[in-house]
Amino acid sequence: MTLLRLQSVRRSFWRGPSEIEVLKDVSLEIEPGELFAVYGQRNGGKTTLLKVAGGFESPDAGQVVFDGDDLARLSRRELALLHREQISWVERAGPHSRDLAASVYVGLPLYDRVGPAKAQRRALTALTKVGARDCADQRWTDLSDTERMLVAIAHALAREPKLMIVDDPTAGLGIIDRERVAGLLRSAAEEGGIGVLMAVPDMPSMMHATTIRLLSRGRLIAPALPPGSGTNVVEFPHHKRV
Repeated sequence: MTLLRLQSVRRSFWRGPSEIEVLKDVSLEIEPGELFAVYGQRNGGKTTLLKVAGGFESPDAGQVVFDGDDLARLSRRELALLHREQISWVERAGPHSRDLAASVYVGLPLYDRVGPAKAQRRALTALTKVGARDCADQRWTDLSDTERMLVAIAHALAREPKLMIVDDPTAGLGIIDRERVAGLLRSAAEEGGIGVLMAVPDMPSMMHATTIRLLSRGRLIAPALPPGSGTNVVEFPHHKRV
């Protein structure tokens, strides 16, 4: 069963007297265990696409269906519950309180659901899974950029979501750390059966994705591999659209 489906989604913003159409008839489908990457220029609408796909922002037209439910038909309470338990947005900004230990931050969303003790156990499990167990007792301000991203991913994974949304997970990281984070997201998708939708800033960040799309002028464009090429060579012909 398709986990997430966007059908003919449109989204516009007003800039003074002008209407800027950011998303134009965007359609996509994501299955459990799939890492779906969207690539495009900065300020090209990738973050808007992620927010609409996760139900954090409403489209002007079109349909967003998550796990069989049309998000437009859900109440605010139902949508909030969905965001708390089934759809996780990876928060690059970190906790509001910079004095929280990483393990407390990771487990915090679970305290009301499972209690502090179990929440901490799940937090440590998530930190271990992403290779950041040594960061458990460190404050956010003491972490490196790579460690912060790993902790942010653990914060999302600890909820055991069905869908995880990640905006620019490799931005600002070195080549080796980009590879590490992208590979980790692929493993999280495949091993956990989670659908992962991410926006990426550059070509190398896409190579672990199972599905790749280019967002250009508000439309998603399907990539094509040249005949006889390796899987790491991707072209984006503008005549192919989804």
